[in-house]
Amino acid sequence: MSASQHKPVHDHAPGPGEETPLPELEADETVAPRPEEEIADLLRADPATEVPEPAAD
Repeated sequence: MSASQHKPVHDHAPGPGEETPLPELEADETVAPRPEEEIADLLRADPATEVPEPAAD
């Protein structure tokens, strides 16, 4: 990759007295995930995790 095609990670470093720009949040990032979503994410992240079968009554 040539130097002209390489884009720096940060376009601008803030100077003294200048605020650091913060990225805007997506609409779905403003709401905390529900517990079942967190569990599903964990199970998807580790394919070796076994989901227990529900107990038969």
